[in-house]
Amino acid sequence: MDFATTSPRMGAAIRGKTHVSAISFHEDGVHLFVASEDDSRLNMIDCLKGSSDRPAVKFEREGIRLVEATHHNHCVLFSGKGSKSQPAAQRNAIHYLSLYDNKLLRNFRGHSGDVTGISMSPVDDSFITSSTDRTARMWNLEQAGCIAQLELPPSVGSSVHATFDSTGLVFGITAPMAGGAGQCVHLYDARQYGGGPFADLKVEQSAIDKAIISKGVTPELAMELSRAEWASMSFNKSGKQLLVSAKKGLSLVLDGFDASVTHAFIADGANPALPPTHPPAVCFTNDDKTILVGNEDGSLNSWNAQSGNLVRKFEGHSGRVGCVAANPKYAQFASTCSNTALWGFPRE
Repeated sequence: MDFATTSPRMGAAIRGKTHVSAISFHEDGVHLFVASEDDSRLNMIDCLKGSSDRPAVKFEREGIRLVEATHHNHCVLFSGKGSKSQPAAQRNAIHYLSLYDNKLLRNFRGHSGDVTGISMSPVDDSFITSSTDRTARMWNLEQAGCIAQLELPPSVGSSVHATFDSTGLVFGITAPMAGGAGQCVHLYDARQYGGGPFADLKVEQSAIDKAIISKGVTPELAMELSRAEWASMSFNKSGKQLLVSAKKGLSLVLDGFDASVTHAFIADGANPALPPTHPPAVCFTNDDKTILVGNEDGSLNSWNAQSGNLVRKFEGHSGRVGCVAANPKYAQFASTCSNTALWGFPRE
């Protein structure tokens, strides 16, 4: 994807009724799963046709906020807020769904707080989840109970996030340091996680503050942004960089070996006079060369992952860009507001 020489074009727009809360590409690049929390609907989009071939599935009881593709092209993991009348473990369960026959195959119960992330291993049927109950749990699609659990101490905030890298050999867990001093990034060997992390990395708040100031932000605003709660973390394909999104429109690029802050990006707000409030939608492109950041004014920014320079800004949405993801197989990416846009590059 060469954003420097060619501007991407919107190839298809699939209309939705409410703001999209999560998207996930299947590994074959053909299917994109789109979740909308406000109306509890899950849609499956054919990325080659640029349309949805079947009606959306509605989850009245479970609700849906997050969705994660599995290795089966018609099966997904999802989680929602559920009904308040349900016990906490049931309300915060992760569900394994077959979209082929709209059948729930298994429920994974254990979290007592809202699930903040679901990350599927790229090599087998294991997956890892994180929650506001300050735990990260490892699961396998073939059994209902969790395989392993990491519980963080009460002094740590509830902003816990976990994700696999592209090889499935490593997963990372991030959690805030006590007293707002920064963030910890723990890296685990996915085959021997019982021995603890092989790397404990620290992202000091002062390092985040310095990176933000380098973007021309006032020290007062930089201090406020550097303390923003993290919302997600992901690896690039090579594992040499980590991408973090945080509240108030902040995203960070970290070195994959020592977690030093290499770049900071601030999303554009819906009102030029006001800073953004939501965590930005962010992703690496598959060639690791570009970082896509969704803005609250409906536009997207493409940044050079190495230099941190803005490559191109392009318009496309009528509202806040809530999700962005790169197709794992084709030169395509998706972005969402209430509608879902599929972007590609014109052939020469």
